[in-house]
Formats: sequence, C-alpha cells, structure tokens
Amino acid sequence: MAKIVFSLAPLPPEIVELLIRQSPDVPDFQVIAGHDMPEEAVKKNFARADVVLGDFTFQHKITADTVSAAKNLKLIQQPSVGYQHIDVEACTVRGIKVANTAGANAVSVAEHTIAWGLCLLKNMFHAHTSTRSGQWEQMNIKPAELQGKVWGIVGLGYIGRMVAERLQPFRLNRILYYDILRQEPSVERKLGVEYAGMAELLSQADVISLHAPLTESNRAIINQSALNAMKPSAYLINVARAELVDEQALAEAIRRGTIAGAGIDVFSEEPISSNNPLLGVESEKLLFSPHVAGVTDEGAGRIINMAAANIARQLKREKLVSLVN
Repeated sequence: MAKIVFSLAPLPPEIVELLIRQSPDVPDFQVIAGHDMPEEAVKKNFARADVVLGDFTFQHKITADTVSAAKNLKLIQQPSVGYQHIDVEACTVRGIKVANTAGANAVSVAEHTIAWGLCLLKNMFHAHTSTRSGQWEQMNIKPAELQGKVWGIVGLGYIGRMVAERLQPFRLNRILYYDILRQEPSVERKLGVEYAGMAELLSQADVISLHAPLTESNRAIINQSALNAMKPSAYLINVARAELVDEQALAEAIRRGTIAGAGIDVFSEEPISSNNPLLGVESEKLLFSPHVAGVTDEGAGRIINMAAANIARQLKREKLVSLVN
C-alpha cells in the first residue's frame, strides 16, 4: 500500500512528489495537499498520514490535538529553520519525529544581517529618501565605516558563524560572541571571534545581531536593561526570533536615543499588527523587512530540497537528519 505524505506547505502536490522522487529508490507514495484545508480536515488527514510536510507560512499550527489523531505518522518534516508552531513535546510522547532544515538558509540570513548593519551605519534610508525628494545633504548624512567597529553576535550557530566569516574582510576591531556554549579555541581563531559575557557584549559592540533560537531562558534577552547597557551609537539587528526582544522597550529606546537604531526582520505578530509599538517610532534608522531574511530563491531551494530528501529517507527507512526531538 502506498504511503501517504500529507503536505501543509503551499506547494502543488505534483511539485512535492517530484522533489521527493529526486532521491533514488523511493517506495510508492501519494502526496495529499492540505494547505487550504480547514483544521478539521487537516486533523482527519493526520489520522492516515505516514509523513507530514509542515507549513513554512506557519498558518497551520500542529498542536497536541492535531497529532492526537495520528495513527501511522512517523515524521513531521518542517521546511524551515523555525518550528515554534509545532508541539514537539506532544509529538515526542507519541513517538513522532520532528525535523527542520537547520542551516539551509544560513547564507541568506547572514547576508541580510550584514546588509542591515551597513545600511544603518551608512544611514542609507535617509540618504535615499532625502536625495529622492530633491535635497542634496552631502554634509548631513554622516555615514560611518564598518572597519574598526566592534560587532557582537548573540548565538554562534550556523547563521552566527556565517556572519562572523563574512565580517572578516571588513577588518573590524573585534567580533564578540555570546552563546550558552563556548566554542573551542581553534574554532574561535578560525572565525576571528572572541567569547564575551552578555554584559560585555552589550557595552562594547557598535552593532549587535541576534541569531539565537528562542528558549524560555533567553525570552526578551534584549529588554530595557539590556538596551540601557548598549552604546547610544549602537545598532540592534534581529533576524532570529521576535520574542528575543521586548518590542515596547526597543521602541522607547530608539525614541529616546538610548540606542541609535535597529534592523528588524521578525515581529511578535506576523503579519505585523498595526498595534506593534515599533510602528509608532519615527526614525529613519529603524528599518523593517517582512520576515524575509532567509527567503531568497537560493535559500528556499535548499530548504525544500533538504526537506524532500529527508522525507525520502523516512520512506526508505534510512537515517534522518536535522531532528529536533
């Protein structure tokens, strides 16, 4: 009997099938498209699915109630790095494996991070809007160089490491990093980074970028106290998880000049709510993007191919990669 791959991703089922069949010797399977199904229908299809391809738009939450219907389900393959919409604990209790695509979009996010840093230091948004309006503020833009600055990286995983690697040609004074696990000295030397406590990183860095996964221990790690510890000339970049930052505290910090500005790609409510306190801040050094740091064509291709290959491994009963439980 053909195995059932139930896809919550907004992709045509024939494309999902084609991607899975790129792996050789995959046993017979059928793809059922579920992205546009109501939740009750989704739950019914969980009851017969062998594998679920998750929703990279995060619209379909996979809760304890959802997986309670599963009878044959062995793997939920999430086609993204984030999997906060999946109740992993409930899956683990039921013996269901959960995998993501860690590292697949790391290059995209790292490039976005450095682009934010350069745009903020160079005051590019003001330069663009001012010149576009017919002004010629050559002496008022006051761009700064990245060379000689201190960059602080919070979370030295796949993305944090790629940021560090890509910063090396800029000849920074120091690249500091904070992580719950310190790297071996050989890794630090290779990446050109120095380990620092959070307090030192906050007080020393000219640019701080966040790349840590969300845990209960680091929720709102950038709060009012942390922002007060930063330089008034410093910039914050968040391309990780919105919950790492207290948005109200950040809005107040930029409004009051506690820090110089920020580049934000992730928000507590997405699509962004009209009530988000950051939208009330009038600053050309507060830059937004709609959670697209990892959404390049190249990154998306690596993500979906990695997810499809892991589904093929499950169907062939081979060892899985990037498991989170």
